[in-house]
Amino acid sequence: MQLKGNRNSGGRWRKLRIFNQLYNFLSSVRLTIVLFVLILISCVTGTALLPVPVARLFIFSSIWFNVLLVFLISNVAFCFFPKIWRRKIDLIFAGMIIFHLSFILLFIGIVYDSMFYFRGTIRLTEGETLNLADSRSYDHIEQGRFFERERNLKMWIVLHKLVTGHKVNGKNMGVANEISVGGREEVKRDFIYVINHLEYKGFKFYRARDGFSPLIVLRDRNGNVLYGAYSPLQSIREENKKYLYVIGTAEAPGYIPFPQDSILQQLFYLQAKYYPSPKNSRIGEVFFDVREIVSDDPEDGKELFSGSAALRERVSVGDYFLSMEEVRYWASIDIRHNPGLPLIFTSLWIGFGGIILTTVARLIKRK
Repeated sequence: MQLKGNRNSGGRWRKLRIFNQLYNFLSSVRLTIVLFVLILISCVTGTALLPVPVARLFIFSSIWFNVLLVFLISNVAFCFFPKIWRRKIDLIFAGMIIFHLSFILLFIGIVYDSMFYFRGTIRLTEGETLNLADSRSYDHIEQGRFFERERNLKMWIVLHKLVTGHKVNGKNMGVANEISVGGREEVKRDFIYVINHLEYKGFKFYRARDGFSPLIVLRDRNGNVLYGAYSPLQSIREENKKYLYVIGTAEAPGYIPFPQDSILQQLFYLQAKYYPSPKNSRIGEVFFDVREIVSDDPEDGKELFSGSAALRERVSVGDYFLSMEEVRYWASIDIRHNPGLPLIFTSLWIGFGGIILTTVARLIKRK
């Protein structure tokens, strides 16, 4: 019985020794200095030396960087809060307690946000519906390490229409997108424009960019429709400060293999330029430049057609007809989810309150 008691006593002292070592480590000033230096080097590297996407992926959203922040939070807590029991709590010290508590909450919010945030950009044509849980719906995605898109984004989005002169209480708000976002339980519909966004279940939807998206249709010689698709056009600003609406990239016009379908055979390279009417932007003419596919470079192919066509006018391209049947708008929408922001902003207000309390208490004490 005595041996068993000694064994239990030895185990208890071993646990206390481990706890004391852990406490001394977490409350060490050296740890504070090392953590601040490592975090400073990481922040300088991420902001001054690396591109933003690379820095966000490999530094600010990484596990190791957030572990450093967790250690910093623990270090602040172990350095300051044990001192509460050693001195009398007055208004000055109460303000200091509140400020240090806000500091801890701030970093908890930062870590939580970086692990569970989401940023995405989608592009829709009027009337189109996209599943937000599907990665193929996005032009660009950034997310935290522990964000689960398939579980948290079980919703869809619809672009009903784009309004070029949306008015609110008689004031012109410019371009606005009417969208619906929802799931099985609830659907929310609203206009988003430069000073208004839509919020649904913690996700915020912002208007980003927009442009023309003509419906280009391919027919056989008998007039039967073989393929049709809305082709978003880029808005390229020219030297005369006018815009060129064309298939391509944001920097220059380009060609696409057409039709763009995984089942149908690609017949030729297509470039389309749209010239909207000054009276009605949805009615204008299109300039087609069609080339034969012989290599990866469209310029190597023989010119099959090059010229203008009015709305719904069919032009002959080899054994086929090509036409622009209608013009809709496309819209790019930014989606944001930052679950840690409420805690971050709350901690800032708490810290501000702690500073005010300490300042007022010191002034009263001097008087």
